[in-house]
Amino acid sequence: MKKIFLTLFCFCFLILSSYAENMDYDALYEAAQPFQSKLYNDIDPYQDEDYIKYAWSPYPLFRTSASLYFKDFTIEPGYYILTPRNLKGSDYVLFKQNGKVEFIIPVAKKEKTPLNFYDANTPKVKKNAWQKFTSKVKDTFYNTAKNSMRLTPPNSLVNVETEQKYFIMTLYYGEDKYIVLFKRNPY
Repeated sequence: MKKIFLTLFCFCFLILSSYAENMDYDALYEAAQPFQSKLYNDIDPYQDEDYIKYAWSPYPLFRTSASLYFKDFTIEPGYYILTPRNLKGSDYVLFKQNGKVEFIIPVAKKEKTPLNFYDANTPKVKKNAWQKFTSKVKDTFYNTAKNSMRLTPPNSLVNVETEQKYFIMTLYYGEDKYIVLFKRNPY
């Protein structure tokens, strides 16, 4: 079973790497335009709705140890909650800290997440008997409690790769895959 999984993973990696080489990152970077207005009090307008709808925070936490540059923005190293949004007909990724939107970065390319992507690429935690039991109780509570109609958040994964001139951040969130480009060195 492990050999089949390893072979499948290598095959997918080769296909994705050949696909990545065919992208014109310069054209995608130039085509991505910054968000032209400002959010009221730097608050995500749909944030409260999401936190009421889901059982826990639905967005991935991203830690960067290097400065990321997008046109005239510099994202300093630190922790950010990544939130994909469609604002005024275009897709953006919001970088949030302490509930405030720090940066709004445009999505260079949006695609659909491949089938079974999360099963193949998300690490699974090995649980002992007690952890399995408590996990079952928690899942049962969130899925069947009459007074709690909160949903399990969508699967998500963040992947950052380096290219000669760019950091390529791929945010997998639910059914969608968002590709965001950052310059490695603005000069």
